Parts: sequence; structure tokens; C-alpha cells
Amino acid sequence: MKRMLILLLVIILIPVIYVGGFILYGMATKFKPEPVEDVAVQSATPASTRNISTLDTLSFMTWNIGYGGLGAETDFFYDSGKMVISPKAWVEKYAAGINSTVKENADADFIFIQEADRHGKRSWNIDEVAGISAAAPDHNYAFAVNYDVKYLPFPWTEPLGTIYGGLLSLSRFTPTESQRIALPGISDWPRKLFYLERCLLMQRYKLPNDKELIVINTHFEAYDDGSVKKEQMALTKKLLEAEYAKGNYVILGGDWNIAPPDFNVKKWEKEINHDKLYEMNNDSNYIPGWKYVYDGNTPTNRKNSHAFDPNTTFTTVIDYFFVSPNIDVVEVKGINAGFEYSDHNPVRMKITFKPDHPIAPPAADSIAADSLDAVEGDSIAREQTMEEDKKKADHKDAKKPEAKSEKKIAKKDEESADKPAAKKPATKDKDATDDKKPVKKKTKKAPEKVNQGE
Repeated sequence: MKRMLILLLVIILIPVIYVGGFILYGMATKFKPEPVEDVAVQSATPASTRNISTLDTLSFMTWNIGYGGLGAETDFFYDSGKMVISPKAWVEKYAAGINSTVKENADADFIFIQEADRHGKRSWNIDEVAGISAAAPDHNYAFAVNYDVKYLPFPWTEPLGTIYGGLLSLSRFTPTESQRIALPGISDWPRKLFYLERCLLMQRYKLPNDKELIVINTHFEAYDDGSVKKEQMALTKKLLEAEYAKGNYVILGGDWNIAPPDFNVKKWEKEINHDKLYEMNNDSNYIPGWKYVYDGNTPTNRKNSHAFDPNTTFTTVIDYFFVSPNIDVVEVKGINAGFEYSDHNPVRMKITFKPDHPIAPPAADSIAADSLDAVEGDSIAREQTMEEDKKKADHKDAKKPEAKSEKKIAKKDEESADKPAAKKPATKDKDATDDKKPVKKKTKKAPEKVNQGE
């Protein structure tokens, strides 16, 4: 009987120690980037320093390459499929195809790449940044890490292991500044220990009219109910409006993980979809006067529940651009690559600059209109929770002897100093609050949508 109890205890303790050990390791090695970090600009070959010399047409391409592991033959366990890591021969084929596709589109002045791995088990340690930059030797490139996990122990049957990847931006011109801007992330623990630290890769380019072109590569949240994505977009909105208020030209592009406003998300539905991600549309009032730019005739993403089949696989549009009002869109076109090398298709865009464009003032609160309630509601809830916790703590302290150690007093003073200040009444340019309830906003003109087929 005693031996049986010992055996049972060992059986219980082994998985507990295994899981607990990896959680402790995850905590010790967690990637913790600063809110804003400079990113080095490099080139695959010694490229000459170039500036944008005219305000003529510029071309852009954006493409999520799925870390070279999600080509047409694959399914993916995180999307209701079965595969965790694609066979090495497949990944090598996808990586070569990605490089050749970039080479074919190297005439684009700016290329935004998402999910580019530098090494990792899932991509068989292929340096995709080196391959892509070599395919466009006329371009400078900058790489911003958003996934740096020393060892991902999930799934238990086939751990993903090391992952090191991020956003890659290439340009025929030399930026004056490249920065990694941290985005709000998921909060559920312990998943966040082994999850992406999403970010923006923002670059500045000097223009002949003494203004700047701001280009931003992004990959917004995917695996959530939409709340984290709204927080990420709210922060991004502040950045976009601040740059436009300076008279700069601003272009945001990448994988939004949500369809554009008014796009029919069931346009190519050939099988029943149960993923809420594919049933949501973006904010039509995100920044009034700005333009969503997408091709409504070409799908940019396919569901990974099984290998790609053009007759059955669910496809949609979640990769596109967003441009400021002082930019004219000449063309937008999706590249139907048949999802051969990635679960995304590339999208291209051509733009020109509007001369002497009057700059409209930024929106009142720099938060997306239909995201305001969610974002502000979360903020109010956090403040109320903090207030309740403080009352409980004060009530608990009241029951203790009045004499307190200097250490406790200092700690309380420090916590008070770190606590956010109470909201002040708004000026006419800010949203006022009344008993912590959002004031009803005035209706604003929705952003333009530049697209084909919608």
C-alpha cells in the first residue's frame, strides 16, 4: 500500500515539476523590450545612402510570410489543424519561394514583412531575414523582434522550442530613424510568458518639402476576443494622429488580423467558419478622413484547419494599408499567389502625395471612436478596482495599532506616488467625464475606403 502511494505521488509530481520548471524558466528568460527602442538599419550588400528626391509615385508591398512554415500543404494546430512543425523539406521550399517572390517584387520602394524568423525550431533555423534581404539587395532593411522565446514547451506532444522572429521592413531609401514601438499585450498567465510581444516598426524618411514620410509595419493581435487588438489600435491611433498633425505623410501597413470596414467577410466562404476572428470588421471611424486601402477581389489570408484547397478553404482579407488624408492612392492590388509559400498573399499599393494639403486637427481623444467605450471602460474598471482595493487596505489598516513602522509608511507613500492621477475635467478639445461615464461623441465622417471589388 505504501509503495502504491509513493508511485501515485511520483506520477502526480512529475508533470507538476515539469510544468512548474518551464514556467520558472519562462519567467527567468522572458523577453522584456522597452516601450521604444531604436532599430539598426542594415543592407545585404553595401548600398548607397539615398533620400527620396521627389514627391512622385511610391510603391509598397506587405506580406505575412508565416515564418516559412505555413505553405499550401500545411494545417496548423492553433487553427484547429494537427501539424505543429512542418517538415524541413517543406520549410526549405517555402523559404526559397518567399525569397523568389520578394525578388520578383523588388521594384517596390517599401516592403513590409511580418513573421520573419531568424532562427527557431519551427523554421528549422533558417535565417529568413538574410534570405529576403539578399533577394532585394537594392534595399536597406530593419528588423524588429516581436517573438523571442528561449523554449516554448507547448504543445506537450511536440514542443515548439526556440522562436526568434519579428517584423522586417525593407526600403530603397535610407530612413533618418527606425524605432520599435511596443504594443499592449495579452494579460493571461502563464501563456504570456511564452507569447509574442507585438510591436510597430516605424521609420522616418525626409521629403523634399521639409516634411517626413512615416511608414509603419504592423502585425496586430490575432488570438483574442478583439479587446487586446483595440488597445493596440488605440495606441497606434495616437501615434498616427500626432505625426499627421505635424504635417507628415503617414502610411500604416501589415497584418491587421481583422477585415476592413464593410468588407463582406463571408465573400469566399466555402466551408462553415467557427472562428470569430473571421467574422469581425475593422473600425469604420478609426480616424475620420483617413483611408483603408485594400483589394476586395483578392483574398490575403486562408484558414489553416487543413491543407489549402481552392474549392473548400475559407479565405478573407486581413492584410492592407491605412493612409493619411494628404496621400492619394493610385492603385492597390492583391497578388494571388495561391497561398503556395504562406497562409497569406502579398498586397501592393502605389501612392502619390497631395501638395499643400491642409492639415486637419487630430481627433479629440486620440482613441478610435467605436473602441472608446471598450478602452475607456477597461480604464474605469481598473480605476474602480484600485479604489476598492485601497478602501479594503485602509479598512484593514484601521484595525491595526496606529503606530506603523517607517518602512510601511514609506511603502504606502511610494504606492500612492505610482497610482494614476484622477481624471480632470476636459477642455473643449478633450472628452469630458461625468461620474466616470463617457460623454456621447459627435458623429464624425468615416474614413474613406480605397479598394477594388468592394
